[in-house]
Amino acid sequence: MNKRRLQFVIFCSLLVAFLMIAGSVGAAPKDVPLVSVSADQSEYSANQEVLITVTLSNPTKHSVRILEWFTPENGVEEPIFTVTVNGEPVSYIGAIYKRPAATGSDYITLKAGETVTYIVNLGDVYDLSTSGEYKIFYDASSYNLYTEKGNGASRPDSLTSEPLSLKVEGRAPKGKPTPPPPPPPGGNAFNACSVTQQSILTNARNQAKFYASGADNYLLTKIFSTRYLTWFGPFDATRYSTVTTHFTAIFNAWDTAGVNFDCSCKQNYYAYVYPNKPYYIYLCRVFWNVPLAGTDSQGGTLIHEMSHFNVVASTDDFVYGQAGAKNLAISNPDNAVMNADNHEYFAENNPSLP
Repeated sequence: MNKRRLQFVIFCSLLVAFLMIAGSVGAAPKDVPLVSVSADQSEYSANQEVLITVTLSNPTKHSVRILEWFTPENGVEEPIFTVTVNGEPVSYIGAIYKRPAATGSDYITLKAGETVTYIVNLGDVYDLSTSGEYKIFYDASSYNLYTEKGNGASRPDSLTSEPLSLKVEGRAPKGKPTPPPPPPPGGNAFNACSVTQQSILTNARNQAKFYASGADNYLLTKIFSTRYLTWFGPFDATRYSTVTTHFTAIFNAWDTAGVNFDCSCKQNYYAYVYPNKPYYIYLCRVFWNVPLAGTDSQGGTLIHEMSHFNVVASTDDFVYGQAGAKNLAISNPDNAVMNADNHEYFAENNPSLP
């Protein structure tokens, strides 16, 4: 196939995918829940926990669903708040997870007129070390927020509240307790991992390093092809540079960083990390049941998790799964180049794309 014909095929594929997505815009429900945040007091000293109340209510005449991950149903597992202090953004210090694609069982249902409330200790998941005027918004956003089928739109659905203003005296950030010192450069350390799990993780790290090296070398050739288009969307010099920088950092981390692996997680996820605490990776139940290489593999999962660390690529989880990642590359490539699964699938390259 000559170069001009290849370009034409790529263009047609992109156009068809775009039209399919555009045709499904509006699939999300029109009636959605409401959310508010409140607190029992307006000022907090350094020795007081900043407890806020989240209220989700359904004002409609029918049931509505919300993806559980973007609620405090099981504690805060995503950065579902936007927090500022004195007008400056506040860092999320909670965990970020790699999960299987959402299914119906991952949603909570609010019946017509139903209201639920949750108490959240804000200091557990956001850095409240600076004294000042805090503004807190509930600000959940996902393409699958209301349906596992996705909204088919170019932008994710969102669930936001009015701001809550509080005066807070700074305190030491909490989050997860500080992990133990890392092993020597390029080495591994293990917590709660069996001998078998340690062997699996050693092989998975080697696979992740292999994937990262291949992706980095591919990007450094600056050859724009179907593989890049599929996972990161139409070529843009700034986005291409961002992805290249990410994979160079991911490879360097797997090549030289001392990594702590923790096998104590029993949740039905692949893995999770605290982005501000490199290089400590928690492996969960799904991880042990997937192959070493291939789609959503052990090696690919480690690429995904390494990309989350702030000192590496600071990626987010806008969507999960290959279908969602492909759609994101078309509908919102700016988000695709910051989505962890897009990095994983580009590195795994399965099925292989030219």
